[in-house]
Amino acid sequence: MASLNDVVVETLVLLRPEFENRGQTVQEKLARPLPNAPFDPSQIKQVLVNLAKNAMHAMSKGGVLTFQTGATSEEVWVSLSDTGRGIPEDQLNRIYEPFFTTKKKGSGLGLMIVHRIVRAHQGRIGLESRVGKGTTFRVWLPLRERSTRLLEAHLHD
Repeated sequence: MASLNDVVVETLVLLRPEFENRGQTVQEKLARPLPNAPFDPSQIKQVLVNLAKNAMHAMSKGGVLTFQTGATSEEVWVSLSDTGRGIPEDQLNRIYEPFFTTKKKGSGLGLMIVHRIVRAHQGRIGLESRVGKGTTFRVWLPLRERSTRLLEAHLHD
């Protein structure tokens, strides 16, 4: 069991100097208390770093990235909202594809990795984007591990 807020704070400690060097602001709106959930903190930190770096590159000087956390009865969630250029509608359905990138220097693997990690945690990821206004990614992680349900095999002799 791990704390999503702790992972957000660790990610911000790591990235805040880079945001400040670019003249960008990072805001935290962390829900307290937030229940712990069964996830791998280092993998979820990788998700947050990838999403935050994408936001960083999507924003000009003076941009703002807001990290927010919350919970429902079933899940904890974290969202990253930037004031960047947004994602055009014709690119939205391609952003998780391997090697798809809009950056001059990018592998196009960051969001694919994010998607794989979230799915491996039985979580889900959502995205809202408005061109010229910004983008919000939200990651939901289950509070309880979902057990794998096996079907009974009926063997015939």
